[in-house]
Formats: sequence, C-alpha cells, structure tokens
Amino acid sequence: MLANLMFSSLSLIGFVMKQAFIILYILCLSTAMKAQDMQYVVLFEFNKSTIPDSSMLGLMKIIAKNKISDVVIEGHCDSVGSKEYNYALSENRAAEVKKLLVQNGIDQKAIKMCIGYGKDKPLVPNLSDTQRQMNRRVTVHFKTAEPDKKVAVMKDIQKIDKKDLKVGRKIVIKNLFFYGGSHILTTESLPVLQNLADILKENPTMKIEIQGHVCCTTVELDGYDADTGLDNLSVARAEMVYIHLVHKCGIDKSRLSYKGYGGTQKITQDERTEELQQINRRVEIKILSE
Repeated sequence: MLANLMFSSLSLIGFVMKQAFIILYILCLSTAMKAQDMQYVVLFEFNKSTIPDSSMLGLMKIIAKNKISDVVIEGHCDSVGSKEYNYALSENRAAEVKKLLVQNGIDQKAIKMCIGYGKDKPLVPNLSDTQRQMNRRVTVHFKTAEPDKKVAVMKDIQKIDKKDLKVGRKIVIKNLFFYGGSHILTTESLPVLQNLADILKENPTMKIEIQGHVCCTTVELDGYDADTGLDNLSVARAEMVYIHLVHKCGIDKSRLSYKGYGGTQKITQDERTEELQQINRRVEIKILSE
C-alpha cells in the first residue's frame, strides 16, 4: 500500500510538472515568436499539394510585414497510402510552399531546409477525417530577427579525428541545436549534420547509432515534445537527425539506427545553469562498425 501511495504521489508530481512546463513553454514561445521566430501551418486537401488561397494570403502577409532571414519548410501527410508515396507527396507540398515564397520575394538562399517527412511525424492520431486533415500540412518556420549571438559565434564545424572512429566509441556531436522543447533542428545545425554525413561517406562501411539525450528530467524518464505532445523528446531528436541524414544527405538508412535515452545518461547532475543543462541536452553517435 505504501508503494502504491508513493507511485501515485510521483505520478501526480510528474503530471503537475508537465503542466507547468507546457505553460512555461507556451509563454516562452509567445515571447520568442514576437521577437525572432514565427511559424505558419498550411493545411492541404486529401492527396493534393495545391496551396489553399487562404494560406497563400497568410504567407504573403508574413512576407510583407517582416524581414525574413531564414526559412525552414517541413511537409507532412496523413496515414493513408504507402510510405514511399507519402514521402513524395510531402516533398511536393513543401516544394510548392517554397516556390510560393521565392516568387513573393524570399531569397532562395534564405530557405535553409525544405523537406518532406511523409507520414512519419503526425501531429495528432489519424483516427478521424478531422485529425487526418491536421496531419496533411506544411509547417513553415520563419526567422525574422538577428541570430542569437551566443549561437552565431559558434561557427566552428566539428572535426572528428579518424582515430576516434573505433567500434564502441561514443562521440558527442557539438553545436547541434534544437528549438526549446522541440525536435526541430535550428538552421545553425545543418552544416554540422552535413559534416557528419561527409564523415560517413568517407567511411562507407561504418555504421552508427544516433543517441538522443535531454536535460532537466526528474520523475519522468524523457522530455516533453511540444510539437507532438509526447514524452519522447530524446527519441524524436535522434530520429530527426536520422531522417535528415537519410533524406537530405543521402546516407543509406541501413547504416544508421537511432535511440533516445531521455535523462538516464546525464554527464552532470548539476543543471543549475543553461551551460550545464546544455552538457546533458545532446546528441551522440556510437560507432557500431568501422
């Protein structure tokens, strides 16, 4: 009975902490959106990649009223159809949005990523027509302010020594960043992943496991992903790296696997500052074969 009481208490604490985190995340996101980042979601009809007129207008209003520095475009589908078909459809949807943005004044170089995730990343379960409609989407991330100086100065691309590429060795991927409480990569991370892809191409027989880690966990094993509403942030971030390497960098998926470890493998237990939290909030690769 005492064990049950303790479990119930921990569950209640976890629930309260999650709700507090969600509220804090929304407040922080609202502030950031005003100063630096905006997000716009385009919803599509079933099996279509034509942008609705209302969404065209919404995107053009953003372009007209803001000085856009960076854009990330992500296409998605519902669960109907094969994975291969949905990858192509989601890429087409993302490409249509990209074309619209460029035609209306966005510099091609400002579009840092345009990718389709197929049906791999549903926003909600595909249990009804309404839910499937929400998953047939393109999410556009706009960056409208000067880059954060703390991030901007971190321009050095990590150079991994070949002597470190030994079976069983773990390597922390430096300068790989995600938006807070999200599995979405920041644009500053794209050269880092390209460098990792180059290393894999230089070592064509090497296989790796991509390992995601988060900071600041207490009773819950993993972090809360505000994009999906799931408690699997470390898994989602590792999967995002996997998807980018496969679909944007051309790495054979048979050479890659991914796993999330939540906050179970912290490097430091002291997380009182952002710098200490960043040590635990990381992605590592483990060399499985050379």
